[in-house]
Amino acid sequence: MAGTEPPGLRQLRPGLAVLELRRTVTEPVASTLAEHRVLVNVGRPYRLVETLGDVLRPTPGAPGDVAVVPAGVPLTAASLDGTPQPLSALLVLLSPDLVAEVLDAAGVSPRSELAGVVGTRSPGVAQLGMLLHAGLADRTGLGRSAVESLGTALAATVVRDHTTTRPPPPAPPPELGRTQLQAVLRLVEEELPGPLPVADLAARAHVSVFHFSRLFRASTGVSPHQYVLDRRLARARELLTGTDLPLAHVAVRCGFADQSHLTRVVRRRLGATPAAVRAAARGR
Repeated sequence: MAGTEPPGLRQLRPGLAVLELRRTVTEPVASTLAEHRVLVNVGRPYRLVETLGDVLRPTPGAPGDVAVVPAGVPLTAASLDGTPQPLSALLVLLSPDLVAEVLDAAGVSPRSELAGVVGTRSPGVAQLGMLLHAGLADRTGLGRSAVESLGTALAATVVRDHTTTRPPPPAPPPELGRTQLQAVLRLVEEELPGPLPVADLAARAHVSVFHFSRLFRASTGVSPHQYVLDRRLARARELLTGTDLPLAHVAVRCGFADQSHLTRVVRRRLGATPAAVRAAARGR
């Protein structure tokens, strides 16, 4: 941490330190630090008026209330009504380098900034802050290890919940290669009368069944099952309008279980029975 360390400051790891802050506030108290500050009220309610940068806000200071003060931003606190206000808070100091490290690990641009707030409810930060405060009294080796882990978790939670930007949306899933997709589509056309399980399609693309459906959807915009059904319906329509095959034979050639299955799908998708589709194509 930059500058002279105040009495009682406890360094948990490089860039992360904590301090039990106890004071009575009456007249305005102003401060600006080179580190990011997180304050969690671990004591009784207080009534302050706080100015963060250029923003002034009365803060009731309920237990668990949180303030996040970005590095270099001035914070001024004064009693709201002029009476002494006892303040008991856990102060966490985060170096800009540590915040940049957390942002980088989360895939967020290091240029993202902490958003300053005072007197806010931030459940994740408050819970970790309370646990961290309670653990400071344990000076055993395990206690120190627990406190360091809690401090690291609190730093990550502050960055997660109080940054001005969020991680970028997930990249679109990769697609099947052109050769892979063409091989799968050929198999569908060749084996349309058959069952065409997804496992067979995945094997033709030389990828696992687990990944195939996602890759196929990314490549075509539809699931394998929907694509196969669309092709069965298109083939059935060709046979209905271009041949005199009995409906039962059309169903078999297109991979439907039977004539009634064909009828259900055609009626649902085309709004008419197979016989009506055939008749309409012939102008009857």
